[in-house]
Amino acid sequence: MRDDVDLHIHTARIGCANETMTVPALLERCEQEGITTIAITDHLNTPDQLPTHLQIKEDLRAYEGPIKITWGVEVNVIDKDTGAVSINEEQVEEAGFEFVIGGPHSTYFTEPDIRGIIDLQHKLMMAVVNNPLVDVLVHPWWFGRGEFENGTLAWMTDLQQVPEEHIDELAEAAVATGTAIEMNACAIITNPMYGPAFQEDYKRYLRDLYERGVSFTVSSDAHDINSVGRSKLAAQYLDEIGVPDDRIVVPPPSDFS
Repeated sequence: MRDDVDLHIHTARIGCANETMTVPALLERCEQEGITTIAITDHLNTPDQLPTHLQIKEDLRAYEGPIKITWGVEVNVIDKDTGAVSINEEQVEEAGFEFVIGGPHSTYFTEPDIRGIIDLQHKLMMAVVNNPLVDVLVHPWWFGRGEFENGTLAWMTDLQQVPEEHIDELAEAAVATGTAIEMNACAIITNPMYGPAFQEDYKRYLRDLYERGVSFTVSSDAHDINSVGRSKLAAQYLDEIGVPDDRIVVPPPSDFS
């Protein structure tokens, strides 16, 4: 069980994580939690955030501790029609990103159309998996809190509505492209929007993907210092459904020298 890995961590630099998530503080907490291998993956939603990412890279260059760090970035789907994401090859090269994770984040839905929501979310996840710049599809079937609170997703208490063919298509594409699927602790396991029935269905969903040949990553998606270490919950989740260590992706560390 790879409970020493966390491949989705945010910092305070971009403003997505809170002020507790300075690079020195989060690295210290990782050491305390026994996390030995991480990826720093702050959001890049618009090109003007690139200079801030380079500041994060400088913060990481100053670290002299034992943790193996991969220099990464998290991108968003920015066009619901094409599935385009918020990064291009030039930006990857400019910042030197070595690990790109991404998925749907924005609110696309205004009406509680179950089939329409499922089909669109599947389409967007497929676009991410088939994007050659993206290494990992993040938190499949995560939705923002607002879509639950306004009633758009009031029906989503489980995953029974997701058709088998969607699982087949996603798994086939992930295996063909070598794209991993993320097991995300904060977005899924500790998210109060998702109850026991959803959690059981989610395990079955991941097991179905695993049996079709998919590989996974382990992450906390920490935005607060007290969430660092929750990746252990994600590792346990995968262990409970029988995913062996050789199907958990761990990228090589970056050289910040």
